[in-house]
Amino acid sequence: MKIDEHLLKFPKYLPNDLEGLMFYYPEKFPLIVSDFEEVAPKIAGDPEAFRQYSDHVRDELWAAYEKIKKDYEKGDQTNLEFLVGVDERFSKIYCYRFWIINYLFPDGPIHDFLVDNLKNLIRKFIDVTEDIEDFEQRVVRIQRDLLQSDYADLYLQQALDGVKAVELLKANKKIAEKLPTVTQLIDEHSHSNTEKINSVWQEVYKIIKSDEDAVALREAMAVPLSQVEMRSSILPLYNMLTHAIEFREENEQLTKRHGGMLGTIDKYKDLARKELTAEEYELFEFCYEQARNFSMYKDVMGAIDEVLLPLWFGLHRQIKKLLIDNGVKIRERPTGPTAVSAHFVWYLPDELKAKVMTPDLVPFSLETI
Repeated sequence: MKIDEHLLKFPKYLPNDLEGLMFYYPEKFPLIVSDFEEVAPKIAGDPEAFRQYSDHVRDELWAAYEKIKKDYEKGDQTNLEFLVGVDERFSKIYCYRFWIINYLFPDGPIHDFLVDNLKNLIRKFIDVTEDIEDFEQRVVRIQRDLLQSDYADLYLQQALDGVKAVELLKANKKIAEKLPTVTQLIDEHSHSNTEKINSVWQEVYKIIKSDEDAVALREAMAVPLSQVEMRSSILPLYNMLTHAIEFREENEQLTKRHGGMLGTIDKYKDLARKELTAEEYELFEFCYEQARNFSMYKDVMGAIDEVLLPLWFGLHRQIKKLLIDNGVKIRERPTGPTAVSAHFVWYLPDELKAKVMTPDLVPFSLETI
């Protein structure tokens, strides 16, 4: 799909740029501009190419994170220069291997292009009514459905997983007999029941881990079970099980709605195919698929936040502590990934101020990060 060249230029504004990255990253990492403008013409108009590129940068993002994490854990965490250097490396992978897919595409002008075209095409394939307000509401509703698409975002996926988990728990005879008791405790919504609830889940955990009839349960709960191993705590599994029971009715409703959405999207496509020209329908299909990609890869890329942000913010706490221990009085304020460049930089020694605010002209690569 051909997209106007001006839409493929580096964005000048992002609506959800809470950290002000548009003001810092192009100055700190100037090559991000040319990197974006090189890749945008190749993938902005091609959903499959976008997915391939996104998978590539996702893999490099994780590989780079693991490399920096290893160096950080081995390094001198009492050395301010070392900590600032690690922060710069995290910023660099965030910029080159996260920001492009999570913000520059889905929050930039290309996303606006997709949304505007979908809205205009919807107006062409639905019947105009005498009630203009009703017509516009239908346009907005269909546009919302198409942008939500049949993709299950993280919230919806949790609901789908919750429904599946409850079904599998009920299917296991040993676990099923414990469910009425724990369900009643959860439905009372009392913190005083937490210990009793977790006591039941402890028994359920033992069954899941060892019962020969619990293979499907182990597969369905692979993520919380891996969290149990990683954190040496059963709380992730307890929380998942409690959440699945507590919100079982809401999860079932969301699951039904998602199932209905699959049919709804197909109806919209059939209607569009009948009413639009071949060229218009091609544009419609492209806009739907690419918008779906944008939503999906926000989740795919965002999965790293669960491990990166706690480590990164812990690094920021270390920097702040070292500064305070050295007698620096720091103004208290909330911070995010840009804590060093937007806040701590005012309190750093001069040589580190210069380091933080000096452009990095080295291209991104796994070998040099």
